[in-house]
Amino acid sequence: MITEHFVGRKNAVKQLQSVLTGDKKSGGNLAIQSIEGPGGIGKTCLFDHAADGVDLTSRNYLTLRIDGNSLSTDAVEQAVVGLIDSAKANAIRNHMPRYYFPTVQRVVKEIEVIRSEAAVELKKKHENENATEDLQQFLDWVFSAGKKVNDAFPSSKKHINFQEVKKLQPLVEEAIPLMKSLQDESPRFWERLGLGDSTALRNAIKKNACAALSRALLSDLVTILSGYQKKDTFKATHPKIKGIDRFLLILDDYEKLQNSIGVLLVGHLLSGLKSAEFESVVIILGRDQLEATDPAWDQHLKKHLLPRIVLTPLSQPEMNELVESYGVQESDEKERVWRDTQGYPFYVQLWTDELSSGGRSAIMLKRFHDRTTRWMNDQQKKWLQHILFLDEINIRTLQRMLDDEHEAFEVFNWFQHEGSIRDTSGSAFRVREYLRSRLIDYMQISDPDRCDQLQRKGKVALNAQG
Repeated sequence: MITEHFVGRKNAVKQLQSVLTGDKKSGGNLAIQSIEGPGGIGKTCLFDHAADGVDLTSRNYLTLRIDGNSLSTDAVEQAVVGLIDSAKANAIRNHMPRYYFPTVQRVVKEIEVIRSEAAVELKKKHENENATEDLQQFLDWVFSAGKKVNDAFPSSKKHINFQEVKKLQPLVEEAIPLMKSLQDESPRFWERLGLGDSTALRNAIKKNACAALSRALLSDLVTILSGYQKKDTFKATHPKIKGIDRFLLILDDYEKLQNSIGVLLVGHLLSGLKSAEFESVVIILGRDQLEATDPAWDQHLKKHLLPRIVLTPLSQPEMNELVESYGVQESDEKERVWRDTQGYPFYVQLWTDELSSGGRSAIMLKRFHDRTTRWMNDQQKKWLQHILFLDEINIRTLQRMLDDEHEAFEVFNWFQHEGSIRDTSGSAFRVREYLRSRLIDYMQISDPDRCDQLQRKGKVALNAQG
């Protein structure tokens, strides 16, 4: 749903605009506004519509914005690079965004060097071609979790689920603790004389990459918004940027961003913004309540959290207004849209795209699949394939479908909270028919053997249910 097709949500728009204009604040110079609701409910569209409808020129924002779906990796440094590359403000149009974040670039470069050196060392010791890839996956987790690399085991048990990544356990237990490239380093001779601090930075990264990246990002933000700090007097950096006075951070699809920058954000960056001299507004769009994603939101940031904006499905009159904006006027068609989409505005786009393209072509079905599953991880996409073939989704049918009791409970817990695909009108849990039929059609043309296999399993599971 694009903003010119926006309907309803008047109170949410008003609240969000008052936050963006500074009329609504929380404690101190940091205000955090969450927009919550299931995938397809219109969170991004709400923000864009609210922002487009208010003049923020006088706020002089430096804006950083990132979407979790834009990331191809969980590497924390890549997420931070994505943030600084998104930097926007009228006052910084003369240079590429990275020019204004030299401290971040230096830390990211050192992380890349550490990764590269570790890969070279591991390759010399292990003939397994997958070892290097496994190492990088492990470093993704360790750096994003803010853990000390050379304490990899057993402390890594706290943040790595070895049931899911058993192949990493030998690497973590046997190889990494012995790798020189991941150990603390002694300062070089010239560093002892006060000439440079590269070794200290590398050791800081190995101790806690999130803390190192957060300090770098905060340092650059302070320089942009407030000016030189005394400790930066002899560093190559720029003065305060005239015409930038406030910081606006927008994190979309937070459930995906959480894996990469959740610890950096909640454990480090926001704490620094609390004590900064400039105002910061943080907008977080996600499916879950923030306090449920990390106890630190409630423990350390509660006074900065503004009342949540929680989105629910549109009413039928609102949906009628929405589809009319797409040119649908017939009463029967409006009723069909309402029945198919159940008040989720995102699915109106899919519905009208299908109508305008003349039906369920292969290309249309692929686009439908990709859009519908865009907020799911690989595990959830796999689960979705299974539940498409169940007329009733419960623990019993899932156990028979998956042949795994533990996984059946996981899937059921996920599905009963996934409003974007769950049929909310029936007496039993099932995927809404509008989505189900098209996703099965897509599987039939993209992977017919798997489609047939799951269809047979679904029939067996449901027969046993009866």
